Amino acid sequence: MSSSTGNELPDLPAICTTPGDQEMVELALASGLSPTAAEAVASIDAVMHKVRRSIQRRDFGRQVMAQLDPTLEVTHLDTISAIAHNPVWSAEGPAQEVTVGLIAERLAIDPSRASRVVADVVERGYARRVASQLDARRICLELTPKGQRFVEAVRQNKLQIFARALGRWNERELVVFAALLDRFSNWATDDGGIGRSAENIKRLFDESEARNALESAK
Repeated sequence: MSSSTGNELPDLPAICTTPGDQEMVELALASGLSPTAAEAVASIDAVMHKVRRSIQRRDFGRQVMAQLDPTLEVTHLDTISAIAHNPVWSAEGPAQEVTVGLIAERLAIDPSRASRVVADVVERGYARRVASQLDARRICLELTPKGQRFVEAVRQNKLQIFARALGRWNERELVVFAALLDRFSNWATDDGGIGRSAENIKRLFDESEARNALESAK
């Protein structure tokens, strides 16, 4: 543990406890970072990988559905969430009404799959079909009271997880973490940065392919 000074967070270790990949450390060093900073960057990358892997496996969603109804899949949970998180009004104007087509778009699945998942959710009482307020010929979806209670239970559980995970952090740690996390997340939400990153990946790949072609020609 590091000793406390005016600029340190006394309850945090001097370096992250999740070890990073040595190649990432070397890349960070080559970029001009100090050894300690390079180790921290590699640790951040390792932590992100752990979080991303857990999200991709959908561990939380699978456990929720196993407790709720083992016959349901994570896609059903996603469908309920997609219906729930549809505000009546947004900055751009009235929100889209939730239809099977919108569910398919949000979940990135084909319409026939979305139709089957929606039918399952409706059959189990989490959602219901209603007539569109804009076009009576169109059928939309909304949560039932049971669905609303389920969404609220998930939300309350998330708050409890945060409370347990962050309950022992002091105010300064929380404020600093929130600010740094927000700053760090900008690279993932900046369209320009994403575009430049994609272009850089193509450039690096093309250079690698060119070097490989030269080596093969020798």
